[in-house]
Amino acid sequence: MVPPFGLNGSVADSQVIEVRRLIDGLRWDRRRDPYRGRREYGARADEVAAEIDRLIKREAAAQAVPLARRAVERVTSALLHMDDSSGIVGDRLGELMLLYAKACTAAPPDAKRLAAWLVKMRLDGPGWPETRLAVFKDALGERGLAELARLVEDRRAADDPDSWAVLVGVRDLREQLAAVSGDVDAHVTVLAEDLRGTYRYTKIVKALRAAGRDGDAEWWAREGLARDRAGHQADQLRDRLVDLLLDHGRGDEAIALRRAALEHRTMHIDYIALRKTAERVGQWPDLRDSALSVIRGRAQVDRRYVTDLLNVLIAEKLLNEAWGLAVAHPNELHESEWFRLIELREIDQPADVIAPYQDLIELQLAATGDKYRYNKAVKTIIRLGEAYRRSGDESGFAGYLADLRERHKRKTSFIAKLDRARLDP
Repeated sequence: MVPPFGLNGSVADSQVIEVRRLIDGLRWDRRRDPYRGRREYGARADEVAAEIDRLIKREAAAQAVPLARRAVERVTSALLHMDDSSGIVGDRLGELMLLYAKACTAAPPDAKRLAAWLVKMRLDGPGWPETRLAVFKDALGERGLAELARLVEDRRAADDPDSWAVLVGVRDLREQLAAVSGDVDAHVTVLAEDLRGTYRYTKIVKALRAAGRDGDAEWWAREGLARDRAGHQADQLRDRLVDLLLDHGRGDEAIALRRAALEHRTMHIDYIALRKTAERVGQWPDLRDSALSVIRGRAQVDRRYVTDLLNVLIAEKLLNEAWGLAVAHPNELHESEWFRLIELREIDQPADVIAPYQDLIELQLAATGDKYRYNKAVKTIIRLGEAYRRSGDESGFAGYLADLRERHKRKTSFIAKLDRARLDP
C-alpha cells in the first residue's frame, strides 16, 4: 500500500518510489513459461492500476502521468512473451490505458509528445493496447490533435501502402481524428474511402444517425445492403436500418425489409428478427403463418434448413411438429440439438426418447477422438434409465444394459465406469 499523504497534500517521494516498484514488477522475462503466472501478473497489474487511480483522485495526476505511461509500456511488452488467450492481462492493459488518458486529461503533458507517443503505439506497436483518441481528446487539445494528424499523414505518404501500419493503423487513426473533430461530412468521407466491408457502411450510418441526419443514414444503409445482404455484417446494418424506419413510424417498410431477408436467406435468425419487428408494430399475429410457410417450404426442398426450421418450431412452441421433424431427419441434427429436443419431449412422453437416447449413446461410444466419451455415455445412460423408469419399463432397461455390456465388453475402461455408476437392477 502507498503511505498516506502528508499534511500539505503533496505526494511524498516515497510514494512515487513505491508505485515505481510495483510497476517494475510488471516486467516479464521472455524466458519464462508463457502459460504460467498470468493470473498473478494480472493481480499485480490491478494493484498498479489501483495505486495510479488513487494518485489521480488525490489530485496528484502530474505524478501519475509518467507512472501510468510506464505501466502501459511494461504490460504491452510483457504480452509479447505470454499467452493471454483468456484476455486476463489484455483487459488490465486496457484499464491502464484509460487511466493514462484520465491522468493526462487532469494534468496534460506536452501535447506534441503525447501525440507522437500515441502514433508510435498504434503504428509501430504490436497491435495493443487499443488507441482511443476520444479519451485523449481533451489532453491533446487542438495543438496535439493537429500534430497527430500531421504525423499520420506523414506516415501515410512515406510508408509502404501495403503495410499493416497504413492499411489498418493509419486508416484507423484518420477515422478517429475525423470522428473527434465533430465534422460529420469529413468523418463520412474518410469512412467511405474503403467500402469493401459492409461494416464500413454500418459505421457511416452510426455516425450520421448520431448527428441527426437520418435521411443520409438511410441512403447509406440501403446502399450497403444492396451490395451485400447476407452475412453477420449485413445483419448489423439491416438492424440499424430497421431501427431507423421504426423510429420514423415506417413499420410496414421495416417488416418488408425483414421479410425480404427471410425469403432470401431463410435462416432461423431471419425468422426471429421478423417476429421481433412485427411484434413491435403489432402485426405478428397476421404474419406468423406466412412466415412459417416460408421456412417450412425451404426445409422441404433443402435438408440443410432442417435445423433452422427446428429452431423456429421450438421458438413457436410447436413441439410435436419439431419432434416429428427430428425423427424424420435424424442425421441432420447435431448431438446438442437432440439433447435439447429430448429434454422437452421426455417431460410428457418419456417412452419416445428411449430410442434417440440409445442412438446418442452409440455415437458417444464411437467418438474415438473424444477422451471424455465414456463419461458422456454413462451420463446419457443414467438419463436413459430414468426415461425407462418413467415409462414403466424398468425390465427393458435391464435388458438394454445387458446387451450394451455384451456389445462393448472389449471397452474395459467404459465397462469399469459403467460398473462404478451401479446402474444394473
